[in-house]
This record gives sequence, structure tokens and C-alpha cells, in this order.
Amino acid sequence: MELRLGISTCPNDTFIFMPIIHNFVDTSPFTFRVVLDDVEKLNGFAVKGILDVVKVSYGVVPKVKNKYNILKSGGALGYNCGPVVVSSGIFTVDELKGGKIAIPGENTTAFMIFKYFFGEDFDFIPMRFDKIITAVEEGKADAGILIHEGRFVYSNHGLNLLADLGELWEKKQSAPIPLGAILLTDKLKKEAKLLNNIIKSSIKFSRNNFEIVKPFVYRYTQQLDDDVIKKHIELFVNEYSLDVTPV
Repeated sequence: MELRLGISTCPNDTFIFMPIIHNFVDTSPFTFRVVLDDVEKLNGFAVKGILDVVKVSYGVVPKVKNKYNILKSGGALGYNCGPVVVSSGIFTVDELKGGKIAIPGENTTAFMIFKYFFGEDFDFIPMRFDKIITAVEEGKADAGILIHEGRFVYSNHGLNLLADLGELWEKKQSAPIPLGAILLTDKLKKEAKLLNNIIKSSIKFSRNNFEIVKPFVYRYTQQLDDDVIKKHIELFVNEYSLDVTPV
């Protein structure tokens, strides 16, 4: 049975799913036709219901709950790994009121959490996540909300931290920040247990064989620094990636 699989190009997704995509683990009775894209694009695909298994932001889950179920494995939750708000020359979110903020998409968890804490009295500019640092550097936005590798490298670009949305969430909710979920189309919900086990096997393979997985991860990442990639994977691929149910 061929399934349409959509994942993002961020290192945690490529790390988790590379063994599945390249047949290093047994995926029978499934084969996968893969789409790799920006997470906001994947959110849109989920809203349209055009993929069988898809990585999405938790922010979009309420919009697709009639089409999909959350798989236990493969998602991104955790501590100290949330989105960050950065700027150049502005040092508090209060100074930003009415200003332009580059966001990685209106359906992203990052955007939902920003609005939860700071409201909507801003001029939000949606763009691909990997364009945000440049937009802030060039003055096209007064600030930006960074996801994925951005949280590790913004200081290298002379940007300063205005808010760590993950830290705010953890203090408010006393829970890990829910960033990304792997969804399974409702039509195949009976296959959830098998797919969870396949994803777990894939994660275990990647952890034990990083040198095999590494070229695939590096092909898609926006950062090639070994330390950044390792930090990213260590933070985002954790016990909740194996099984989200302990939350």
C-alpha cells in the first residue's frame, strides 16, 4: 500500500524519517511517496486533506481533527526548544507594538503561542521560516519569530532575543511545548499502531547509525554547522518523539 508522506526539511524530521524513506527499516506493507517542504506548506496540505501521513504544527490540529488522528510517534515536543522572537535594535516586545513581525506561517504553533502571550497588535508578515533572519537583518521586518535551527544561530547574525516562547509556555503550562505532530488520515486509523512502530524503528536506527543518516539531514538543513545540527536533533528528537502519550 502506497502512502503519501509529508515531512518538513528540518533536521529532526529528516533524522527521524530518513530510514523509512530510504528503506533502512522494514515498512511493510507500506511504501511511501514523500513530499519534503516547509511546515506551513504541510499545514496547508493537511487542511486540504491531500496527504496520508503528514507532519504539521500543533497550531493547525484543531482545523483538521475531522480528517486526521495524531500518531504517538515522530512528533516534536519538549523543553527548552520553543520558538524565539528576535530583533535588531529593539529589546522588548512592548517596543514592537504596531511594528512588523515576520512569522513562519499563520497556522504554526509559534504564531499561535506568540498571540497567546502578546496579542495581535502587530503587523504580521508571513514568510518561509528560513527567510526570517534575513528579513530582520535587512530591515524588512522589525522582528521575527524563529523556528527550527533559527533559535541556535540568531546571535551569529547580530540579533537579540526579545522572548523565548517555549520558556514562557513551560512556565505558564508546566508542560512541554507542543510544536509538531505526525498526523494519520482518518481513513487509515486502523493502521496507527503499525505506523507508530515503524516510526519508532526508524528513530532507533538513526540514533544508532547517524553517519548513515547524516548526508540526508545535511542535504536539507539551512545550517551546516555540526554543533547546531546535533543540538537541534538532541533537543527535538526525545522521549516524546518515541511516544507522545506521557504528556
